Amino acid sequence: MSSDEENGINDEESSSVSSQQSAVSNELVPPDQYAHFTIRKQTSYRKAIQKSTYHNNIYLHPSSAARIPSLNEPERELRSTPDWSDNAINGDHLWVDTNASGDFCYVGDADCIKTGARKKCAACKIIVHIGCISQLEKINFRCKPTFREAGNRHFREHPQMQVRHHWVHRRRQEGKCKECGKSFQQKFGFHSKEIIAISCSVCKSAYHNKSACFRMQQIEETCCLGIHAGIMVPPTWIIKLPRKGSFKSSSSVRKKSKKASTKRRTKRSGSEDHRSFIVKPVPSPYMKPLLVFINPKSGGNQGVKVIQKMQWLLNPRQVYDLSQGGPKPGLELYRRVQNLRVLACGGDGTVGWVLATIDKLKLDPKPQVGLIPLGTGNDLSRVLGWGDGYTGEDIHDILDRVEQAVPVKFDRWLVRTRYASHLGLRKPGKMLIMNNYASLGTDALVTLNFHLSRKAVPSLFSYRVINKLAYFTYGTKDCLERECIDLQKKIELELDGEAVALPELEAIVVLNIGSWGAGVRVLDLITGAKKPQQRMDDGLLEVIGIYSSFHIAQLQVGLSEPVFLGQAKTVKITLRDSNMPMQVDGEPWEQTPAEMTFTHHNQATLLHNSIGW
Repeated sequence: MSSDEENGINDEESSSVSSQQSAVSNELVPPDQYAHFTIRKQTSYRKAIQKSTYHNNIYLHPSSAARIPSLNEPERELRSTPDWSDNAINGDHLWVDTNASGDFCYVGDADCIKTGARKKCAACKIIVHIGCISQLEKINFRCKPTFREAGNRHFREHPQMQVRHHWVHRRRQEGKCKECGKSFQQKFGFHSKEIIAISCSVCKSAYHNKSACFRMQQIEETCCLGIHAGIMVPPTWIIKLPRKGSFKSSSSVRKKSKKASTKRRTKRSGSEDHRSFIVKPVPSPYMKPLLVFINPKSGGNQGVKVIQKMQWLLNPRQVYDLSQGGPKPGLELYRRVQNLRVLACGGDGTVGWVLATIDKLKLDPKPQVGLIPLGTGNDLSRVLGWGDGYTGEDIHDILDRVEQAVPVKFDRWLVRTRYASHLGLRKPGKMLIMNNYASLGTDALVTLNFHLSRKAVPSLFSYRVINKLAYFTYGTKDCLERECIDLQKKIELELDGEAVALPELEAIVVLNIGSWGAGVRVLDLITGAKKPQQRMDDGLLEVIGIYSSFHIAQLQVGLSEPVFLGQAKTVKITLRDSNMPMQVDGEPWEQTPAEMTFTHHNQATLLHNSIGW
């Protein structure tokens, strides 16, 4: 079932509406401004909302709606993600491609010019032709608001003011009417354009398009934000700052001492004075605001679909595309939000990227991090209960699990590399952070070969099944070539300062979590008294050895057990005289002779899904 069907709306459900049928936004306006709305019966259907002389152009407060589109104004760029610049306009639609059948443009037959491909707004689910987007501006039908303007006295005095509904006419609607409890009867005929429902694109409440179900009082009701209100960021929290130089700042009348103080703060904060937006939260013990980071290239490009689903269910300004600047802008903007939770949608590398950025920004307290597994291996996701890979599960359910997830501590490790000297010269060392596991030898060789192939032809490795097939192919190849044979003669291993005698091996794996190699619970395969008690918050690493690539295949089907080498707080591996493939959390390289030391770095707080996937 698609995300639109999950929420009672199909791509074709956004109905045809004439220029005199603009939906009512979730505006914060006095009730008397709705006096021009009437309910009356027409020959073909009963309208619940009728636009008269009132123009629906006030979002949250009047200053944000002062802009009236001009015919001489250059066309705005069509965006699929929110605009965070000074040019951002509240109520901008987020246009994405759609393959919906039928030709039902939201502006209605009277204004539709049927020019260009059709686009769907990911945030409110209306469909229009590209050529008709300007018609939407003329009838002033905007998308649900995502922020508010700065400088409004009413909001300073009443910071907990909430938004109103954003009503949209629907030609098709799943589910039941909130008023009468009856299902929405779809009209016969594929080309039927009759409006059968009115729904809010914020809280998803839906009503029959009848005066008995949808009454005028509901236009001015406060929107409850829906079933995900506990994790949704209200538009009133996100404030667009005035454009620099747009009006005379009150700072011009400050005293000199205050100016000096401002300069000192500016010096400390770097470029914070150039921000276009700030977040001013209203703390509540019942809210766990969620910040969503999505890697659109992960999981066969499933990330793009997840972005659109999240934009529909949440405030689009709490959903970030990681290909557009990474996680830093979002984490900086929301750093003062209490009880903040982060959802990283991608592979294990995406989670590591987010955790590293949290460290770099020195966030205190650190946000709790959950994940949707869009990668290939997804070992961290498996041990945290988020499954082995996202395959189109209901985003509603996932958000519910994120809200109810249990925070757990998670060790993170520092890997210091000190290179061997050559002719009296030594390369500068490097430092990496390890979250899941690291390996040296044949295991890393398979990862390195896959990485080089994907780098050469990235479009070929867009799907999880193809990636796993490639891993299998390179593993089989190494079974025959055995490039890492006699690894024990090329390395030295120390656990907490004590040397460990090594048997014949082709790989060594250092584990922080209990899952390895795309889901192998490798430590559970160990039998006897030597089986370790593994935890990801105990400050200990587990070290195992692998005989060959064929041994890896046996471990993956549970027909063998690894060579358990020990547990330690500090692990040192010294590579002598020859190069060897190495990888940390799936990032491989060819390691030259060096000394690699693993020590505890810090602890992060991750979210464990206790409900199940």
